[in-house]
Amino acid sequence: MDTRRTIDASDNAAVLGAAKARNNGRYNGNGRHWETPPDEFRELDDVYHFTLDPCATPATAKCALYFTEDDDGLSKSWAGHRVFMNPPYGREIYAWTRKARDSGAILVVGLLPVSTDLAWWHDDVIGPDLANPIAEVVKWYRGRIRFLTGGPYRASGFFPSVALLWKGAR
Repeated sequence: MDTRRTIDASDNAAVLGAAKARNNGRYNGNGRHWETPPDEFRELDDVYHFTLDPCATPATAKCALYFTEDDDGLSKSWAGHRVFMNPPYGREIYAWTRKARDSGAILVVGLLPVSTDLAWWHDDVIGPDLANPIAEVVKWYRGRIRFLTGGPYRASGFFPSVALLWKGAR
């Protein structure tokens, strides 16, 4: 008889709690500040020369101009900027991809989960014409990105990531 378990594979409360906090947090918004690793940002910035980070904290901002959660980057103008966006991956992700699509920015590069089954992906990435998608994939990430979480570990979610590019005002 096979005794291996894949769900709740440990009885150790500390192990279960840490795994739940790390993995559930990024996707469901329980851990809202998952910083982009500097090497991942630098690779994109070397190409796109970002001027605005609308999803930041003072400690995690990747650009000199940034908006915090209190500033509400969704309500601010991104017009004329070259935007790097690593938004919260919870339910509000749709609002962020819609903003990227319609922002009036010179360009927006979003570091996002590969969620091809969700409405935001179809509405703000693919669009109605598969031959002419709204956003362009600039990088498919192999493996899971290990985000910085302000703690002693780097955490990854249950999902692969992609860098998407929205160009110009729509």
